[in-house]
Parts: sequence; C-alpha cells; structure tokens
Amino acid sequence: MHLYHLFLTLGILVCLGSCFAPQALDQPASPQEESKDVQLQFRDVSQNLDYRCGPRWGKCPGGTCCSSAGFCGSTKAHCRSPDCMIDYGMCDAHRLPKGPPTRDIPRPLIGKVPYGPQEIRTCTEPGTVALTFDDGPTRYTGDLLDLLDKYEAPATFFITGVNNGKGQIDDMALPWAPLIERMMLSGHQIGSHTWSHEDLSKVTPVQRTEQLEKNEAALRNIIGSFPTYMRPPYSSCVAHSGCREDLGKMGYHIVLYDIDTDDYKNDDPGLIQHSKDIFDKALSFGDALTKSWLVIGHDAHEQTVHNLTEHMLQTIRRLGYRPVTVGDCLGDPRENWYRKDSRWPGHAGKKKPKKGPKKSQPTQQVSVDGTCGANYTCLGSPFGLCCGSFHTCGNTTLHCGAGCLKDAGYCTIEAPRNGDAWDPSFPSRSGKSEADSDLRNVGTAAVTSLLLALIAAMWM
Repeated sequence: MHLYHLFLTLGILVCLGSCFAPQALDQPASPQEESKDVQLQFRDVSQNLDYRCGPRWGKCPGGTCCSSAGFCGSTKAHCRSPDCMIDYGMCDAHRLPKGPPTRDIPRPLIGKVPYGPQEIRTCTEPGTVALTFDDGPTRYTGDLLDLLDKYEAPATFFITGVNNGKGQIDDMALPWAPLIERMMLSGHQIGSHTWSHEDLSKVTPVQRTEQLEKNEAALRNIIGSFPTYMRPPYSSCVAHSGCREDLGKMGYHIVLYDIDTDDYKNDDPGLIQHSKDIFDKALSFGDALTKSWLVIGHDAHEQTVHNLTEHMLQTIRRLGYRPVTVGDCLGDPRENWYRKDSRWPGHAGKKKPKKGPKKSQPTQQVSVDGTCGANYTCLGSPFGLCCGSFHTCGNTTLHCGAGCLKDAGYCTIEAPRNGDAWDPSFPSRSGKSEADSDLRNVGTAAVTSLLLALIAAMWM
C-alpha cells in the first residue's frame, strides 16, 4: 500500500513541475503550437487562464497591463511605457492629459526651416553647437538646468510625456511641470519626443497621431503652447512606414543629429570618457568660422548631466563655438517654435488665494533698470519675468525659485527642482518581477497548496 502511495506522490510532483512551471518566452514553438497561435491571439480573455499576453497569447483581462515579458499585471513594471505592450493591455501610454485635444489647432507651415517628410540632420548657422537632450524631464534635469545657467548656455529639450513610469508631466502634484516652466524661462527650447516614447515606425497611423497629440496637450497645459519641433524616439521614422509624411502633415520639423554621443551606452564613470572622445573628435574636424554641429544626449543619464555636459560646454567655448538651441542654429525666429492654444486653462493644480477683504494696491510700473519690488514689477520688462530675493529681475532659478517675490513678477510653482517620481531601480525588459503577475501567483499558489494538502492526507 505504501508503494502505491509513493508512486501516486511522485506522479503528483511531476505534474507540479510540468503543469504549472512558467514556460520560457524564448522557447521555440512546434508547428502544432504555431498553428494554435493564430487562434490564441484573438481568443476571449476569459480563456486566457495562464495570464500570458502578447502576439502569441492575446490580450490581458480588462484593466491590466501586458509587460514586455508577456505577462499580465498592474504593477509599475507591467504598465510603464514604452516597455508595456500597447496592443495587448492597458499601459501608461493610454493615459490622457487634461483639457481639450489639440487636433483642431491651425498648423501653418511658416518659416524657411523644412518640415516633414524632410529630416533635419545638421545646423545651418556657422559657429554654433546645438546641444539637445531627450527623454526628460527626470530627476537629473534640475542639475542640468543649473549647469546650463552657470555657462549661460541655451539648449533644446525633447520632452517625453509619460515614459519610464514617471507619471504625467502635466500632473501638478509631480515636479515635472516646474522644470518645464523653468526651461522656458531660462531661454531653452522645448521640443516633443512623443507621449510615451513608442517607436513611430512600428505603431499604426492612429497611434502615431495620438503619441504627438497627447504630448501637445500635456505641454499646452504647462506652458500654454506646444512645439513645432520634434525628435522621433530611437530616431526611428522610416520612409515606408508613412511616419515622415504624417509628421509633416501635423506641422513638425523632424530633428535628428550629426553627433551621437552614445551617452546611454556609457552611463558609468569608467565609460563616459568614450562619449567625451566622440564629441571631441567630431569637433576637431571643423572650423568654428564655417562649421556647426547638432548633438544628441539624454538627461535621463547621470553621467551625461554630471560629467559629459560640462565637458562639452568647455570644449565648445575653447574651440570658439557658441551653444545655441536647435531653432537658433537653423536661423528660425523664436515665434515659429510653438503653436499657441488660447484654450489653455492655466495651472488647475495651483492653490487659489484665500478670500479676504480687498486691499488697495498701488499701481506697479514695469522695471526700467532691472530692479524690482515695491512699485516695480519684472512682468513685461526686458530683464526677465521673475523678481529675485535681491530685488533684481531675471529668469534663472535664483530669480524664479526660492525667495522669489510673487508681488513683483512671476514665480515658478513650489516644488523640488530634482523630483524623483521616476524610479530607475524598477526592472525593465529583463526584470523578473514583470513576469510575476499577482493573479498568476495567487492561482498557482492555491493549486499547489491544495495538492500538497492531498498528499499529506494520503500519508496519514
């Protein structure tokens, strides 16, 4: 009898090992399995008992996200874009910014700078270097703005709306909107890098339009307008996909580069010298009297912000170049960089002042010498919009941040300059936690517990 129990126990344990063990995603499928994939792709989600998702498995149950590893769940690791599969479940990419859509805003193609389908790979103004930074804002962007202030160097930021689990840029409870405001006030240029950093060559035309329009609305909610300049994520906008034509119809200049620093590959103190060498070597093949450069970097990487950028600024100055925005390096007037939206509601998240008895206020005059306070305001002056604690007008953090005099000019929203809503410690494509869907774990654990209980009962 004990021998019978032994064989029965072994059979159950074998079942536990084969029936409920996760199947490797990279395991090649047999012809029989491949023939089933077409049926599985569109099957009802109630039949998707394994909570797998993707081209082979179909969509996730309602309200859950499909991770890059092909498992359903609702954690940040499952839902963060662009890793999350937008066609097989909910993702951060599906979030909507507040306010009306931007699709009806007029988009005249003004100025001499070419729009899509033509791509821009070089600057045209001799002696200029346009430093550009993709994927932000992130927790390092505030430090980058401090550095650019130090060198009085304008730059261009290609902003992404909801990537890497950082939350929406127009969420006033997060620190991203003040950073974007600060970019504008400091004279930097803001471009679009899409809503959630999807590959525009691989999505549908409808998804491509949504990627741009959602980012437009979010930026409109912060600065009252949206950009005419954009850079495709991964610099991917291949001709046969229709991407370039679509972007041109939306009124965008498609900006690429002629110096790729490869900073995303070298985000380590021991590797960042490779990016410095790339930059130095490129600038050595030109003369500041006749040559210009368009450079790509990323403010999502610490070594780019805390190491590489200062090196580039020092090299630019040493070789006789001057740092400028992309629009300036192309000779495009600043009024052409953005499209206004008169429906901008302002910052809904700003606290309204408490009502009280009205006090008579003396009429303020616009500052004529850069000083402010008392009866003089910086608003409308040529010296900057903000009145700092030393009673001088300007657009820097010292003027617009802590100590800013709100009664004598503009002040940014009170928020940390280096917000940390984006958590880079969360696993991405190779993260084990992405495959550990809560629903899947609970179901497997329950079945395992039941079988172990039956084994124990048979031996008693």
